[in-house]
Amino acid sequence: MPQVALQTEKPTGSQRGIEQHVRWTLLILSAATAALLAAHAGVSLWARHEFTQAESVVASHSNSLAEGYGIYHKLDHYPYTVSAYMPCFYLLQAGLHLLGLPIFQAGRLISILAFLGIAVLCWRILDLLTADRYVTWTGTLLVAGAADLNFWATVGQVDMLGLFFSIAALYAYLRYRARRRPLHLVWAGCFVVLAICTKQTMLAAGGTILVLLALHDRRRAVWFALCTGAISATLVLWLNHLTAGGFLDNTVWANINPFSLAKLFQHLQYLLAAAAGLIVLAAVGAGSALRRAADPLYVYLAAAAGVLLATGSKIGSDLNYEIETLVALGLCAGWSLHRLHFFPEYFRGSRGAVTLLHAPVLLQVALSLVISSRILLTRLAVEPIQRWECSQLQPYLAPERGPVISVELDPVIQARHRLDLEPLIYTLLAKAGRIDPGPLRRDLSNKKFSAVILYEDVFQSRSGLPNPEVPSLPDADLAVIRRSYRLVRHIPGPVLDGAYLYQPLP
Repeated sequence: MPQVALQTEKPTGSQRGIEQHVRWTLLILSAATAALLAAHAGVSLWARHEFTQAESVVASHSNSLAEGYGIYHKLDHYPYTVSAYMPCFYLLQAGLHLLGLPIFQAGRLISILAFLGIAVLCWRILDLLTADRYVTWTGTLLVAGAADLNFWATVGQVDMLGLFFSIAALYAYLRYRARRRPLHLVWAGCFVVLAICTKQTMLAAGGTILVLLALHDRRRAVWFALCTGAISATLVLWLNHLTAGGFLDNTVWANINPFSLAKLFQHLQYLLAAAAGLIVLAAVGAGSALRRAADPLYVYLAAAAGVLLATGSKIGSDLNYEIETLVALGLCAGWSLHRLHFFPEYFRGSRGAVTLLHAPVLLQVALSLVISSRILLTRLAVEPIQRWECSQLQPYLAPERGPVISVELDPVIQARHRLDLEPLIYTLLAKAGRIDPGPLRRDLSNKKFSAVILYEDVFQSRSGLPNPEVPSLPDADLAVIRRSYRLVRHIPGPVLDGAYLYQPLP
């Protein structure tokens, strides 16, 4: 048979110039993103006060755990507060606090390290699936630079650690899919369990793995579901037994907050605005994905979006509910660039439509840098206000003065380390009939609390604050405060009109 010489087309000088231009652009954007992330990390470790109210709640529970009081209390007595998450993050934060780190910095350090792990795993996933350094670089930049991830990467909440375990499970499964080594599937199962044991809604990676296994190897899919399900159920039942039912009360029943379609629309509206470039890139590649049998990254995107749709409408949900969908969109965006041969076409100077995809890439990175910069400036501006407000409230919050009720959670954590009552969740549970409001109402009537701090002047407001997501107390409790307490001070602060401080009538 005649032999045919295979010739490889060498890049021309023009192609090398375009490639060098792309490389320098990626370097500049990566440096800007890294500098902004470093600034966020520095500010988060410098700031002494909360970035979100949920961060104070998590810090309260971790403090309680570090001091030996436990966290999953029954909801029919003090402290009226809910440990809404699984134990992994609490244990790590409490451990770092016992080693000497301030409680907020301990939680933020965990989130920062988890975020760096997510960025590395996204690089590894795209490199495994595409073996294209420019696609891997761009996809990782799109994920790491996302403004929402920059925000939550420096907040001491459970989301970033849970997401890290979720992405680690997906990566371990993709390695199993590529090499068929059972040990990789075992690691995937372990990371799925860790993700659920950090945040119970981190189900997207486990669901993705189960679907993909069922399509190719039903027997292993059944074993994977049985093993991960049995381990998770055993841990849940064990913890529930240790806490006399408090574990399920906190992590399940108290988490069934009222749902609102308006809240879900807010999530979708923000996602469409802040992730427009990612959505365009993922949508362009969706056609190629549909022609393949269950593309892993798009199955993961569908699972993450499904979890967002199922839980995002809950009253009290924040933008942290969107971060797994954002990561999945970033991975699908990078994969789309690979499947559509964007970089080879762009380097050879093609005028095809695919080369126009540089626009959503640049748009997404630029938009993320702008939003992330504004978040950073807001944090720098709010921290001095919080410090002043906290200094004004501290004299009224000394532990020896007796119990307090406060919608401002951060000053209470600073002065007392733990909460006696969490007004938002207490009000939601009382209105839903899951908590008996009688004991708290009697204590208010008997002037048991040395101070009550609200966001409103109850002598001017008849029915409390109209927004159910703004912390307050039930109307009947506010009526008791009008009869038994007096307004002592109004302290301006960063939330609404500031704090209104009440003390018992003589």
